[in-house]
This record gives sequence, structure tokens and C-alpha cells, in this order.
Amino acid sequence: MVQLAEHPTVKQFREREAAGDLPERPQTLDSAWLRQVCLEAGADDVGFVEAGRAEIADQRSEILAVFPKTKTLVSFVLRMNRKKSQLK
Repeated sequence: MVQLAEHPTVKQFREREAAGDLPERPQTLDSAWLRQVCLEAGADDVGFVEAGRAEIADQRSEILAVFPKTKTLVSFVLRMNRKKSQLK
């Protein structure tokens, strides 16, 4: 399995970061804006879940191992096996 650090997009990001060629990071994201981005990208529905929520406690350690600063998770839904009439 290839390490995440070896992925071409990660390498490109790290190079841009080292060169100081990244836009300023926002302190917070607007949930309405992020929801709209997901919908425009093809999601049928979008939701947000706090990382500290009890319902995902069994997954929290795995999530934080990969993304240690996680505060919120984004869940998006895509319909599968759509009928042709729904695609028009």
C-alpha cells in the first residue's frame, strides 16, 4: 500500500506549502457554503456531525489517528442505481 505522503497531490501540496504558495487558511468554514459545494459536486444530501458525538465513539480513535484536529465530519449521500427517468 502506498503511503499517503507519497501521493502526487500530497507531494504537490507539501511543495506549495514549503514555498509559501498557499492561500491563507480560513479559521472556520461556513457550513452553508460547504453544503452547497457538496451539492454542486453531485451529492444528493449533505450532513455534518460533531466528532465528539457519542454515536461515533467507536470510530473516533481511528478518525483522530488520521486527522488529529478533526472537529466535524461531513457526510454526503449519493443515490445509486438511478432510473433513466430520474437522470433527466
